[in-house]
Amino acid sequence: MNGATASDKGLLRPQEAVHFIDLRRYRETGLLGQYVERYWSVHWDLPDGASYESVVIPHPCVNLSFMPVIGAELHGPGFAVSRHPLTGRGRVFGVKFRPGGFTAFSGVAGAALADWSAGAATVFGPEVDELNAIVMSGGDIDAIQVVSRFLAERVPERPDPRYGRVLAVVRAMLEDRSITRVDEVAARFAMSPKTLQRLFQDFLGLGPKTLIQRYRLHDAADRLAEDPQADLSRLAADLGWSDHAHFTHDFKNLIGYPPSEYAAQCATAGRELVMAHR
Repeated sequence: MNGATASDKGLLRPQEAVHFIDLRRYRETGLLGQYVERYWSVHWDLPDGASYESVVIPHPCVNLSFMPVIGAELHGPGFAVSRHPLTGRGRVFGVKFRPGGFTAFSGVAGAALADWSAGAATVFGPEVDELNAIVMSGGDIDAIQVVSRFLAERVPERPDPRYGRVLAVVRAMLEDRSITRVDEVAARFAMSPKTLQRLFQDFLGLGPKTLIQRYRLHDAADRLAEDPQADLSRLAADLGWSDHAHFTHDFKNLIGYPPSEYAAQCATAGRELVMAHR
C-alpha cells in the first residue's frame, strides 16, 4: 500500500518558486504509509521588504499543517488553486494524507472534506496544539518523529475494508495516463460507475471524474512549465482531452486563467531569472 497515490506536481511556476522557497518532501514508509502519502515542509527566508506568493494546484488529499502563530490546521481538497503569500522568514510543516486516507484514518466523512478547513483540534483534540509547539521548535526530522508517533497512536484498529479498493483505483488513475473516463475505471475494477462514484464521495468528497482531471491538470501545468512553447492542441490530446477548447476550459476553471497565459508566465519568469543571474 506504500506506492504513490499523489503526484509531486502542482506547484505553479516551479522554476521561479525554487528561488524563493525550499520545498522538502519525506516519504512515509512505515505503518502509517497506508494512510499518509508523505510529510512535507516549506522554508523561506526573504529579504526585508520582499514578498512572494506560492500558488499550488490542489491535490485530492487532506493536509495536516503545523504553523507558528496560526497553529495546527486541517485542509481538505480544494476546488481552486491555493495561494500562500510569504514575507520574512518562516517554516510550515505538514502531513499529506493519501486520497481517502484521512477518512479511513479518522472516520470523518469524505463528503465533509471538499474545500474544508478547520483547526486540527476539532479532530485530534487539544493535544495537537501541544504537538504544534514541539514541531515548530525543532527541525523536519524531529517533526517527523513526533508527528508520526502521535498519529501512530491513533491508527484505527479496524480500517474500513473498502479503503484498499479506493487506493487501488486512485493509484491506477495516477499511473495510467490512458485513463480518461470514469466508465473505463469502473470496468477495470469490476464495479458500476455509480458504485465508484459513491465510493469516492464516501472517502474523498470528490468524484472520480474530478480526480482524473486533477491529475491530468497537474501533468499539463508541469509540462508547460518545462516547455512554455508546447503545442497546446497536441498537449490536450496527449493528456486525454477531446479538443483544445475543453482543455482550455478545464485549465482556466481550476487555475484561473487559460494554459496559454500560464505558458507565457512561465516563459517570462524564465527570462527574468536568466537576466537576474547574469
